[in-house]
Amino acid sequence: MKKINFISITFIVACLSFSTMFTSCLKLQKDYNRPTNVDTLDAHLYTTAWGYIKKRAYGSATDTIFRRMYDAIIYSGIDTNVYIQSNRTFILLSNSEITTAKTGLWAVITNNGVAGKSWASYSQADVKNYLLYLIAQGLYSHYGLKLLDVPFTTLTPPGTYTTNPVTFKFPGTYIANPNSIMNAHVSNANTVTSQLDYPIVLNGTINITTSDLEATNGIVQVINSGTSVLTPIIPQ
Repeated sequence: MKKINFISITFIVACLSFSTMFTSCLKLQKDYNRPTNVDTLDAHLYTTAWGYIKKRAYGSATDTIFRRMYDAIIYSGIDTNVYIQSNRTFILLSNSEITTAKTGLWAVITNNGVAGKSWASYSQADVKNYLLYLIAQGLYSHYGLKLLDVPFTTLTPPGTYTTNPVTFKFPGTYIANPNSIMNAHVSNANTVTSQLDYPIVLNGTINITTSDLEATNGIVQVINSGTSVLTPIIPQ
């Protein structure tokens, strides 16, 4: 009888210990977020898109990835409240995406055929319209986009890109974009699960580098390739 009691007690203690560990594991997993290719496993930014830009532009001497984009925002005179409005998708450009020689935005997007050396190479109005193009009305991430292009409305006023503008001119062959839309799809995905492993593609050619970051007021998508430029004129 004593032997049976000892075994029973040991079994009960083991079960309680396992139950405690299992409950702890569930508690740890409760707040787990799907990893993104960013320096943290938590996709939540715990700040607005504007707070995130400022923090990673001039918030420290070492983390300056959005400094050139912040400079564009200030130079353009855009109302920074657009970066705290809710239900928005914000496309952010890294420094390299803007300044890389020959392939960055300043090199590719020319002013009357001349490559830019700074934002001052372009008119404030053109820079403002371009920044507005990088903000979509609505939330767009891997969880809502499909294999086929989904057009979404940007904040750039309709009619801005009806034809190639005289200044801030984009090279190549284009079709008009009178409604200032942007197209997006998820590349090479055929199931909801595999969809998370493939990049979001904008306007048919530009891959999002770091995707689906969750600001308190919307979704943040980052382009950091430095090898291709997102333009508001849709390529043919």
